[in-house]
Amino acid sequence: MKKGEISMRRVLVSGYYGFGNAGDEAILMAIVNSLKKLKSDIEITALSADPLKTREYYGINAVQRTSPFAIIREISRADLVISGGGGLLQDVTSNRSIPYYLFILYLAKKLNKKVMFYANGVGPVFREINKSMIKLVGNMVDLITVRDEQSRKELENLGVSKPPIIVTADPAFVLEPIDDKAGYELLGKLDISFNEQHPKIGVSVRPWNLNKSRDIIAKACDYLVKSHDADIIFLPMQYPKDYNESLEIIKLMKENATVVPESIGPREILWLCGKMDLIFGMRLHALIFGAMMQVPLVGLVYDPKVEHFLSRIDQPSAGKPGDLDLVALCNLLEEALVNMPQSQKQLQEKKEELTVLANKNAKLAINLLEEDK
Repeated sequence: MKKGEISMRRVLVSGYYGFGNAGDEAILMAIVNSLKKLKSDIEITALSADPLKTREYYGINAVQRTSPFAIIREISRADLVISGGGGLLQDVTSNRSIPYYLFILYLAKKLNKKVMFYANGVGPVFREINKSMIKLVGNMVDLITVRDEQSRKELENLGVSKPPIIVTADPAFVLEPIDDKAGYELLGKLDISFNEQHPKIGVSVRPWNLNKSRDIIAKACDYLVKSHDADIIFLPMQYPKDYNESLEIIKLMKENATVVPESIGPREILWLCGKMDLIFGMRLHALIFGAMMQVPLVGLVYDPKVEHFLSRIDQPSAGKPGDLDLVALCNLLEEALVNMPQSQKQLQEKKEELTVLANKNAKLAINLLEEDK
């Protein structure tokens, strides 16, 4: 570097990237877009399970998330290390998540780097060692934003008190869908068609103790087809897991249904969610995408984060997968269809509020990046 030149600021983003999960990929896309919009002259690197794909898709640098050498090198180069959104700090889906993500932040602080939790979801946390790690590292970082009030309370209950904890919103709220031309071309490529005159019901399921519930979900979908002449479109958010689960339910249906046959990008699935009249779903980001496009929702609560989000946007829950009742579910879906105009107006207001909060994450990150140490 020549004398007098200012080196480009570097940001390292850690998260669940490169696994083909539409929600987490939407978070990474939103973080990259938001930071670049505010400060174009930064270099962003992501830790990814598929660095080549991440580099090609987002136009950023990416390294293998399991390579100790690459992780240490990129932390050493970074000016700011971000723990990038999503439900990273929980030990329900994996006991390895919390130690992995927190060790990266711990190492970054030991190397005197600025560190931020960026719109993280926190909890549930059951293991005492994980609670202790969150308290230790949480009190070391420079700034924390969380995507909901419950995450703030969880951190405070775990003893995190030093950095500011600011409640914002999921980063994905800043994204825009692809345009209609590209969207309808995508439908043609995927060989998906639906009748614009029929109600279109998007369904999002994931593997999660659905043995008791598959038949009820299938019968509820059949009911919507028979009673409303609805088109049922299953919207997998992670392949092949959600796709296979969708097929299991379709097999139990007597009526026809469609499933998106391959993985598509966050902006593409956001557009497709926007073409639905109602989304009935488990996956948090299927519900977030629906809310972003002002599509009424009925949630299926496999994780507290789903309940927290539904409560925040005043949309109904069908309860936990294992507790589903067919008659109650059909009534709830019926009510959601009847109340569509009110829900759409309400969701428009919520979207505007949550988009402002989602943009706040990036503003705070850039402010932190530009502060003198």
